[in-house]
Amino acid sequence: TTMMRRRLLCASRFASKRALFSTSTTKTDVPQDASTLVQGPSLLIQTGFPRPSPSMFLLPGLRSIPFWTSPSHRIAYNDPTVTRAIEILESNFDSIKKDYLSTVMGISAGSPEEAAVDGKPSPVASDYDVTSKGSEHAGDALHTGSWDWHSYMLQGQIQPQFETNFPATHKVFETMEQENLLFGTPFSFAFFSTLYPNSTIKAHVGPMNLRLRVHLPLVVPSSTDVEACGIRVADRIQVWQEGKAMVFDDSYSHEVWNKTDEPRVLLLVDLWHPDQW
Repeated sequence: TTMMRRRLLCASRFASKRALFSTSTTKTDVPQDASTLVQGPSLLIQTGFPRPSPSMFLLPGLRSIPFWTSPSHRIAYNDPTVTRAIEILESNFDSIKKDYLSTVMGISAGSPEEAAVDGKPSPVASDYDVTSKGSEHAGDALHTGSWDWHSYMLQGQIQPQFETNFPATHKVFETMEQENLLFGTPFSFAFFSTLYPNSTIKAHVGPMNLRLRVHLPLVVPSSTDVEACGIRVADRIQVWQEGKAMVFDDSYSHEVWNKTDEPRVLLLVDLWHPDQW
């Protein structure tokens, strides 16, 4: 047992001291807080770095880092798969936002606040019960306040009403499907996520490390204070910037808060982890 432990320790790779988001285009550039997972969690118990802790399944050997995009919008490893997904989403930002505002907010121009009544607009009904038993998002009061979903993909199933309600966004998802970017399992989600004023989503982890999660912010509260509205993944915190995609690994502990009096709206998309291919 001692000899096996030594061999595993010698075989494991540790994070390099290079910058988090290298300008090189090679896959060998390792972000500073990357970690290689070794079968047998006892070997990693004393690491000083946060590590993924999915609730169901962890595949060893996948590149692992909390955020795959930096606040300056650089992409970890310059990964071509993640880069392509971001290109598709950001290039269609205007049409995606228009879909949301016209269908959910009931306006074709102006700001979401103009259509709101008592802080919450009269929307197409949210299509997911985040408190339902057995769901990935169920738990002891996972969220407080109001959190609405309008889904293209819900637990791996494409929702037929989405194409009618959000035709432009549906075409974007079709493109991503054709390029094999969308995560295709019963744990797959793609939806408009509306976190209303004074609402939070408490710390939780995804079920596995086979996916990466993208946020395309559509409506961001005017406050730039990270304590007012932001997201924590592992020990890192970022704020959303409208029209700029954020990519993270949701197998790390993560939480979200919107303590402002404005809604935060984004398009959430699950991608295959690029090391799956």
